[in-house]
Amino acid sequence: MTATQTLGRAVGPLVPAFAVLGFFVWFSNWIPQTRWEPPRARTIGAQMSPADLARVGAGLVRERGCLTCHTVEPGAGVKGQGRGPNLAGLATRRAAGVPGGPPNLVTYLTQSLYEPGGYLVEGYANIMPASYRPPSKLTYEEMTAVVNYLMSLGGTPTVKVGDLPRLPAELSQPVAVASPVVAKSGTSATAAMALLEKHNCMTCHSLKKGEVLVGPPFDPVALRANAKARGLSLDAYLMESIVAPSAFVQGDFKPDLMPEDYAKDLTAGQLHTIVIYLAALEPKP
Repeated sequence: MTATQTLGRAVGPLVPAFAVLGFFVWFSNWIPQTRWEPPRARTIGAQMSPADLARVGAGLVRERGCLTCHTVEPGAGVKGQGRGPNLAGLATRRAAGVPGGPPNLVTYLTQSLYEPGGYLVEGYANIMPASYRPPSKLTYEEMTAVVNYLMSLGGTPTVKVGDLPRLPAELSQPVAVASPVVAKSGTSATAAMALLEKHNCMTCHSLKKGEVLVGPPFDPVALRANAKARGLSLDAYLMESIVAPSAFVQGDFKPDLMPEDYAKDLTAGQLHTIVIYLAALEPKP
């Protein structure tokens, strides 16, 4: 038997395996590759046109967790598939004379961001925190961009930086949150724990390091890692985890264990209290 024949007999059985391996290598490279990137820092200047601001606003709506509850479903009317009103066609609906809220579109949108509970669309609960609070934490300039984006959904953006009323200084300041580990006043932490206990959250989730109950623990390191994997800020991820718990599940936890009705059971203020408490958790030694 020649060397060539011997080599052929040795390699022959491996050819199908190499072919299969080659196919999967080709297939994996053919699939579009994606990776998570943190939200980009955005510069919003007074010279930007309303159209440019609207484009920035579209990105902010995605990055700051607005689509956790709202949807953008053209042709679906006000009631889409989300926990909040459908944003698509918003400007068109308001122009048609939808009852309730300020008649002027810009004033209506500004109120919806500054004081979302001031007017509620029929059939929806008061669960949206003010947009300058967590999880969105929009600045004045960012709110201007979002207003223009919402105007573009069925209309034409017209607002420039400086046109909207500014928040009173005391409201625009960050909320002081008591540390859950070393609480100074304990007010925020106490209120949050009372809500977590009332809604039986602590039956499934644990604050103790290394303790796993039915659901994932409130581990600060894991919470931040999950938010990064989800591509959201920590506040937006926590908000989504409460109002849409099955939207993103990490680990071996079942996606349908947590009730989906906290968006209706909790008010905007209560959601805000829980989110800022969990976001402030620090790793324990």
